[in-house]
Amino acid sequence: MAGNDVLRTQAATGLRVVAKRILNCPLAHLEGFIIGGHLLDPPDQWGRTNLTVRAMRKGTQRRTAEEIDEALESRGAYLALSATSEGISLRLTCLPDDLQDCLNILAEIVTEPAFKETEVAKERNRLLSSLRQDLTRPEEVSFRLFAQLAYSEEHPFHRPASGHPDTVEPLTPEACWRCHQETVLPSRAIFAVVADQDPSALAELTLRSFESWTTPSSELTAVPEAPVPSEPRRERQVLPDRTQCWVTMGHPSVRRTDPLFYPAHLLTTILGAGWGRLFTEIRDNQGLAYAVGASLQSGLGPGPFFVRMGINPHDIDRAIDGVLQELNKIVKEPPDFSEIEDAKNYVVGRLRVSMETSAGIAGVLLSCELFGLGLDYPDKIRAHYEPIGRDDLAEAASRLIFPDRLAIAIAGP
Repeated sequence: MAGNDVLRTQAATGLRVVAKRILNCPLAHLEGFIIGGHLLDPPDQWGRTNLTVRAMRKGTQRRTAEEIDEALESRGAYLALSATSEGISLRLTCLPDDLQDCLNILAEIVTEPAFKETEVAKERNRLLSSLRQDLTRPEEVSFRLFAQLAYSEEHPFHRPASGHPDTVEPLTPEACWRCHQETVLPSRAIFAVVADQDPSALAELTLRSFESWTTPSSELTAVPEAPVPSEPRRERQVLPDRTQCWVTMGHPSVRRTDPLFYPAHLLTTILGAGWGRLFTEIRDNQGLAYAVGASLQSGLGPGPFFVRMGINPHDIDRAIDGVLQELNKIVKEPPDFSEIEDAKNYVVGRLRVSMETSAGIAGVLLSCELFGLGLDYPDKIRAHYEPIGRDDLAEAASRLIFPDRLAIAIAGP
C-alpha cells in the first residue's frame, strides 16, 4: 500500500489526513477518529460523549436533522458518528462526485452542532432506553462488571463509553456543549479518505471542508497505565428470567504501540480464534459453552485481554476451571510450531480480507496513522510476526497472562 498512491498531510490546526487512490472504486469512503471523548468524561457524567455524538447528528446551526437526512439521502450517502472508549469515530460513504458536498455536511456536523434542547432530550431518552435494555442482557452486564473489576475506579476503562442510566439522565445541552468544546478538536482528528481520485485532490477536498475548524488545541493526557489485579476478583450479578449465563474473565494488557502487542496477538489468536484451543476444548470436547473466545482490545491505552463464554448456569465452575487450565497450559508450555504458523497466517489473512473493500482500506489507513505504524504497514505486516517463535511466546505469556490474578465477572440467572 506504500507508494505514490498514498498521501499524508497535516493542516496548521493539527488535523491529519491520509488519502489513497483505489482504481475503479465506485464509491468514496472516509473513516475518521477524534482522540479523547470518553477518556475525558467526568465520572459523574459517564456517557457524556456518547450523548454528545448522538446529538451532533441531530442538527447544526444551519440545518435541522431532517434537512441533513434529506441532503444525504438525496445523494445516496451514508454518514455515522459513534463514541468509543478512546474517542469519536466518523464514517462517510458516498459517490465520488458528491464527496465535496458530503464532506461539507460532515464538517458542519462536527464543527457547528446546535444541541437544541428538544433534540438532546430525544436522544437522551433513546440512549436511556438502549442502556436500560443493555442492563438486562447477560453478555453486556458481564462485560461491564468485568471492566469494574479489572480497572480501578480512577481509570477511564473502569466505565464503558456507552454510559449508565444514572449518569446519562441528568445530562443537559450545556453538558454537550462542554464536551464538544473540550474533546472535538482538529489537533486530535485523523481522517482517512479513499476513492478513485488523485490522493492530493482527495486531501485538498477534505482540508477545504474543514478549513474553518480552528478550535485551539489543548494537551491530552495519555491514557494511564493499568496494573493487573494483585489477586483474583470474582463477582456474579443475578439477572432473573434469563436462561443462560455469560462469563467475562481477564485483566488489563498492552497498548497497541507496545512491541509486546505482536506476541500477545498471536497468543490470543491461538487461544481464542474459531479453531483455537478454547473453542476446541471448552466447546467441542467438553460441551461446556455455546460460545467461547478470547480477545485483545489493545488501543491507545492498555486495553484488556479477556475470555468470554455463553454457558449453562449449571456449568459455570467447570467452564471457568477449563479456561484456567488452558491459560495455565499456554503459560507453562509454549505453542508448537504448527499452531504458531496457523496463527500468523490467520492474522495476516484477516488483514488482507479486511482490505477487500474501500471501507476496510480506509479503516486500515486510519489505524496506521493513529498508532504510528507507518502507511506501509499492510505491506510489512508479516515482518512483524514472522520472527516470533516458541521462546518469544513463552516469554510473552509469562509477562502478559496471569491465570491466578483474573477479574471474573458472571451475569445471568
